[in-house]
Amino acid sequence: MQAIYNHSKELVAYQFKNVIIHPKDFSVLGLVLGNCLFDKEANVLGKLFHHKVLNLAGEVMAYKDESPFQMPANFDNLDCIQKGWQILIKIKNHSCPWIIEKKSWSKTTIAESLYH
Repeated sequence: MQAIYNHSKELVAYQFKNVIIHPKDFSVLGLVLGNCLFDKEANVLGKLFHHKVLNLAGEVMAYKDESPFQMPANFDNLDCIQKGWQILIKIKNHSCPWIIEKKSWSKTTIAESLYH
């Protein structure tokens, strides 16, 4: 499990395998397929590239700490993987558009994009 932080260095999500999960209740928020990031409705949000989450305009929405994070005892990894599969079967087009990485931060946070 790896932590994902916003521009203010606040923890906004974890990545467990290819599933993006909420840091407090461990609900499934999205899925990474290849390097494309999808929300729970299977909409493309952007890409995971160079340890950053980029939106479709190439702006940075978050960054990922590659240091392993210990999974809490109450984390249900089987449920997490099953919910990730539920997103996966909704994805009809998994080819993401080409994104050119920018140095600027997005005005829309990753939390705003994932927590709906």
